[in-house]
Amino acid sequence: MTLTDMQLLAQLRWLLEAPSLITTTPWLDAGQALADAYAQDTDLPERALPLLLALPRQRRLGAHFEQLVSVLIDASERFERVASNTVIHDQKRTIGELDLLVIDHQQQQLQHWELALKFYLGHQQRWLGPDSRDTLTRKRTHLCEQQLPRSTLPQARAQLARQGLRVDAQALLTRGRLFVGPSPTAPPTWVNPVHEQGWWLPSQALPGGKWQCQSREHWPLPLMSDKSTTFIDSPTLFDYVESQSRPVMVTCHTRAQPGFIVPGSWPSE
Repeated sequence: MTLTDMQLLAQLRWLLEAPSLITTTPWLDAGQALADAYAQDTDLPERALPLLLALPRQRRLGAHFEQLVSVLIDASERFERVASNTVIHDQKRTIGELDLLVIDHQQQQLQHWELALKFYLGHQQRWLGPDSRDTLTRKRTHLCEQQLPRSTLPQARAQLARQGLRVDAQALLTRGRLFVGPSPTAPPTWVNPVHEQGWWLPSQALPGGKWQCQSREHWPLPLMSDKSTTFIDSPTLFDYVESQSRPVMVTCHTRAQPGFIVPGSWPSE
């Protein structure tokens, strides 16, 4: 299902208005910086939309999220995107990438931004992604111990210096949602207390009702799904979920928040 122009515009606004998933301390909060720019320039999403429409549509949700951020930067007066996905090398060995290099003209800094859009389900005191090999703790550790410090490495500094660049600060931008299951799991202390939330149920506990399955491109803003899509009943949803290896995101007119219906084979660890 292809996102419409109005749905893409809504996703741009959502990105600017939604809370972060992970607290940014000690890093700068790139999401808040974008929100501040939006507060001073309310036409920012409308200017960003044509830039987004001109880009090839990304199938991977993470790549789509990076496009949303990039076009908002490009459409803003405060920011200037210097580079995306800068590969850092140590001689012939690849160390990793820097998601974005961004000039913040208000702060007069060249900033290294790292981005993450993630969805996790609380399960037995852990937070697991739909692919249960992905965990919230592992992602946060990778962001804070690997991705964000990468621009401070001597190899990165030397490589950027050859391009006339010097990173002044690192910034984090996270969006996403935590889904609470039948047995509540407390989020870690470094999760933003006002993060977006949802729910999940095992397929065996699926109540009666009419349901709408959400494709991955709708996950950032699931309630913006195509209204013409046919709702399915619970037995049909149960059969579909059980044919999958991962949880299926759904919406239902009786629930304000989106949720996941989880097959009996999950988690597969």
